Amino acid sequence: MNILFLNDSSLLSQGLASGFSSMDTIRYLPVRLPDWEERLTEMLRTWKPNFALADGVSISTVSWKLFPILRRYSLPLVYWAIDDPPDWRRMSRPLGRGAKLVLTPAEECLPLYQREKIRALYFHFACNPSFHCLTEPSHQYTCDLLLVANYYTSYAQRKVGLETILTPLRSGPFHLKVFGDEHWLANTDYYTLPPEIYQGYLPYEQLPCAYSSAKIVLGLHSVIDSPTMMSMRTFEALGCRAFFLTHWSPAIENLFKNHVHLVWSRHPDETLELVRYYLSREDLRQKIACQGQEEVYRNHTYQHRLQSIRPYLEKL
Repeated sequence: MNILFLNDSSLLSQGLASGFSSMDTIRYLPVRLPDWEERLTEMLRTWKPNFALADGVSISTVSWKLFPILRRYSLPLVYWAIDDPPDWRRMSRPLGRGAKLVLTPAEECLPLYQREKIRALYFHFACNPSFHCLTEPSHQYTCDLLLVANYYTSYAQRKVGLETILTPLRSGPFHLKVFGDEHWLANTDYYTLPPEIYQGYLPYEQLPCAYSSAKIVLGLHSVIDSPTMMSMRTFEALGCRAFFLTHWSPAIENLFKNHVHLVWSRHPDETLELVRYYLSREDLRQKIACQGQEEVYRNHTYQHRLQSIRPYLEKL
């Protein structure tokens, strides 16, 4: 197949792209480029992709220009609605109407798409074993506790994770490092981090090294009531053989086993207890981290994901 990615985000280039066959051809033309319309038109004159693929907000501001071009060249669009379910009404539904196929990591959104007569399939995040793997640790990222996440004010449920996982650890006797956008320093919620904790933005190519350098990797989720939706960092951290501590959600419990593949907490006090216990038990951290990596490599790679929907893609 020939696939045109309309974004070159790390999620696509280091993640989803790894699930395609070596016989497939992938080209990238990010629609954020100032001359994307001319470049896209010229490309479609000389190269015939089987479909175009876009993720999340990447096409939200240009869809009114993009959709007519795709129709003119009869090019199907596959839209990966990575922000379902909270942004389903605002973004996924209108963009999905211009797509031939929508992929959603939130299984509960499938009936919503069906009601709107939008063709949709369940398609979750995953890991890429050739990238999300254990690497040599670096002193730059060495710490007791590591969180790689942006600060979002738009997802109310994310505050549950903050209060369960991060807040109880901020003032403890732990070496905590947080990487993400600068909203950790200033936001409308006034939930900010001191400079000794906030470490700046982490380049995605450094993610495996950072995860390989911390004793405990923390996880936050923007959705806490979905049976499937969770942060993509879950699969990525486990792929890097990190010991992963996150807050409980039905999705986490449906896909993984507590104290086997990862560890979850339901309360700030429990978070403190778990951190104190596992920081003193390196043997258990390594055992659980290995089992977590084995689980995602066995069941949750992008090759697994693409195999499950490839028959649908080939018929577009």
